[in-house]
Formats: sequence, structure tokens, C-alpha cells
Amino acid sequence: MILTKVFTFLSEGDFYALNITDEVQSLVATSGIQEGMALLFYQHTTGALMIVEHEAGILVDLEDALDRIVPPVWDYKHHLRGYDQNGASHVRTALLNVSVTVPVLGGRLSLGEYQEILMVDMDPGQKPREVLIQVIGE
Repeated sequence: MILTKVFTFLSEGDFYALNITDEVQSLVATSGIQEGMALLFYQHTTGALMIVEHEAGILVDLEDALDRIVPPVWDYKHHLRGYDQNGASHVRTALLNVSVTVPVLGGRLSLGEYQEILMVDMDPGQKPREVLIQVIGE
């Protein structure tokens, strides 16, 4: 069986992090699947999905590390298009993951004690975003 849902939310932008673990677990429960996997896919080019501890210090550390690796202000060739100024967001996304897969065992996400599923939107400005979630199994 496969159950698919698109989770839509309003992002505040600028490294906005949203914990979506409960939404994914709710979909797993609704599916009735006991053994399988949950696949999540971020449907934009300026954000990522990650499995980390949802703790403010970790998010600040991650953003600081990305600022050093991919500075927010720089001469990004992406900006030459004249369309937008979000080259850093695109490069950061390319270094991170736009999808994660989590095993489903006994009808529950098989996450470790401190693991949570976070969506991080790195683009500036408020806008709607979507994560496609598929629960696959039996």
C-alpha cells in the first residue's frame, strides 16, 4: 500500500525551521501501515529536510556553519539572471538533503530518542512551501 499527502505550510523564510515529525507520524497512523517506510521530499530548490534533534542551539550552530561555508552575501552568479538574489539559498540546499526516508516499524516512525524530522527553508521572505510525504508498506 502507498499513501501520499502533500503537507503545505507557510514559511517565514531566512532559515525557518519547522518540526514536522508529528504530521508524518499522524500520516503513518492513518495509513494503517505496520512495516515499511515514510519518504519525505521537499518540493522547492531553497530548502532541505533533515533528521536532527530539534533544539535551538543545534539550529543556530547549523546556520552559523552554513554562513561560513556559503556566505549569505557574495557574488553568486545566480544573481546575474536579475530575477532574485537567493544564490546562497540554492547552494546551501545543494549541500543538504531535499529528501529523507524513515523506516516504519510496528506502525510508528523508527526514529531514535532525540531524532526529529525538520524542514528548513533558507529562502528570504514568507511564502507557502510543500513537503510530499509517502508512506509505503503493508
